[in-house]
Amino acid sequence: MTYLIEAKKILDHEYQEKYALAHTDYQKAFMDEKIKHSYQVLGAGTYILRHEPYFAKCTKEEISYYQAIVLLHDVSRFAEILEIEKGNRIDHGVAGAEFLAHHPLFNKNDVTLPIKHHGHLIERLYEDKDYQQLSSTEQKHIQKIAFLVRDADKIANFNLLATNFSQMKCVFFVPHNFATPYNKTITPKALTDFMAHRSVNKTDIHSFADHALLIMAWIYDVNYQSSFTFLEKLGIIEKLFRFFSPYWKKSDAKIFKQEITQFILNKKDA
Repeated sequence: MTYLIEAKKILDHEYQEKYALAHTDYQKAFMDEKIKHSYQVLGAGTYILRHEPYFAKCTKEEISYYQAIVLLHDVSRFAEILEIEKGNRIDHGVAGAEFLAHHPLFNKNDVTLPIKHHGHLIERLYEDKDYQQLSSTEQKHIQKIAFLVRDADKIANFNLLATNFSQMKCVFFVPHNFATPYNKTITPKALTDFMAHRSVNKTDIHSFADHALLIMAWIYDVNYQSSFTFLEKLGIIEKLFRFFSPYWKKSDAKIFKQEITQFILNKKDA
């Protein structure tokens, strides 16, 4: 049995079990979207695994193992939405790591740490005590797996927006009426982070203009050259700028596009 086959069984079981407990159409729609998202992330991750030099000498078994980690990154999303509807807040990454820590195939640091921190700023991984106790070789390996998971997740989320933006009732948990005029002023801290080519912190978001900037700043969290190639093939970044630009001042939108365009060029040339 390959790791990927086992991962599919685990993910599908969690989806079916939690779906049976769902009481609202929103919960069911959310779970349907997240099971689809998990397999889309697997697709992006598989592309990276096939094209990124770090994974070039991996065996089929190793590739299956890494694919399994990618597929299971949101394994606790289904439980999360049930808790949210009850008024409880859980971190699905942390919950997923705890869940997999009890599975004999996936209770290793190179599974649990990348999954635990895939939705956090990357600094949270580096600050994790379990990560800090590892050797430098182990840390580098886990960092590479974290980059794989994070890149694949970002690509899938970017693509979701690029293909469904006009039909979405909310943009990653932010309710949005596209016909409503919005404040186009960017929060100073969010702007500072963006211009420094850093991910924007959720706590600095105070408007949809900020939220759109946070999403575009995800590009700064993309690590592998193959990821940028994949995004370019799909034309995703250009589409997102076309969607988001109306929610920023024209002068700001021009600067944002220049910054990201130059960042991508630098990454591709590195």
